[in-house]
Amino acid sequence: CKIMASKPVLWERDEDARAGTQDGVHPGKHGATLGNQRAPRMTSGFHHIALVCKDMKETIRFYEGAMGMKLRAIYPMHGIRGAKHCFLEAGNGNEISFVEFQEPEASRNPPSFFQTWPVGMHHHMAYRCESLEQLHALREQIKAYGVAISKVVDHDFIHSCYFTDPSGYNLELACTLRGYTDEEYDLSILDRQIDPSENAHAASDKHGKNVAAPSKL
Repeated sequence: CKIMASKPVLWERDEDARAGTQDGVHPGKHGATLGNQRAPRMTSGFHHIALVCKDMKETIRFYEGAMGMKLRAIYPMHGIRGAKHCFLEAGNGNEISFVEFQEPEASRNPPSFFQTWPVGMHHHMAYRCESLEQLHALREQIKAYGVAISKVVDHDFIHSCYFTDPSGYNLELACTLRGYTDEEYDLSILDRQIDPSENAHAASDKHGKNVAAPSKL
């Protein structure tokens, strides 16, 4: 399902990749926003993202049972004594990785996705859905697993819903409906403070927090 933008699309997601990027060499149509020149080669996306979990068995059970992922590898983490390392297939050639330490350092996550977070913290991970049908089906699957998950939030260019994994990581399912417009490419933000009124978003303000029990969502 695609929704037409009310304003002309400035560019699409993955535009360079769609143009035939190979080995990271890109067409160079956009970029160099803050520099004189965009380097000629970029990465080919994430290879994997590694997160620290509190219980690897519980984490694997969640990502297999709620998210439908597949465990690809698990082994002692190289060079870190007592650490376990696993990889799960996340779709589209991407993998999510988890590390479990025998004696982890204490950590503190703010209780909600929609709060101010400390610098250097992992805020959220968004998993891509190719269609709204896939988004809603996955939401129902996660809900059936017993996880509290928000209603689907309409951000105009994407639809999303939010939930957390057993370690407390904030997760998102996201389906892109259109490309980015000029309004979503506001470079003035780099040099000014954001007025709180600019962050107001009725759907997010109402349904963003993952606080309701699954049966009520």
